[in-house]
Amino acid sequence: MRTYKFNKYVTSGINYFNNDIKDLIIRRTLESNQNTSRYENFGDANIQGVEMETKVDIAKGNYVFMNYTFQDPKDDDGDDLPFVARHKGNLGVNVHYWKYVSTNLSTFVSGKRSREDTDTRDDLPAYALLNLSVIGKEFFKTMEVYGTVYNLLDKDYSDPGPVSIPEDLPRPGRTFFIGLSYQF
Repeated sequence: MRTYKFNKYVTSGINYFNNDIKDLIIRRTLESNQNTSRYENFGDANIQGVEMETKVDIAKGNYVFMNYTFQDPKDDDGDDLPFVARHKGNLGVNVHYWKYVSTNLSTFVSGKRSREDTDTRDDLPAYALLNLSVIGKEFFKTMEVYGTVYNLLDKDYSDPGPVSIPEDLPRPGRTFFIGLSYQF
């Protein structure tokens, strides 16, 4: 990633990527038995795109950030690769309001996701998720305690299901995660 520091507050980066994937394996549900699936070769894929990010420091430990990815996912026939969003990104703010504690609020946005060519259902729409983290650090040497609520607003969203499954695959609602780390 090429990074640019515009001044002491603003840093941006940009990156081009090109991923050639050979012999992509996917899981398909058998039409004759909805409870049985098998893995099969989907073929080759190429995903190329651009990632951009910017961080604006407001004060020590306080900043806003954003990143955006545009990708052009294609299968080996040059058709759009199903299930992969062309656009995705994050926008957030980090507030360090006490010596040992900071809070991070961010929004993840995903563009619409297409389906397999043989699937006549509509593409899945774009969605946005709000996430909140609280991090406690440096109160005891190198120990860090953190808690995150993913999908804070409990948004209903799904991933595209294969054509052999009548419903899409629901994603988790509001999810809590806590952790503790210590470096020696």
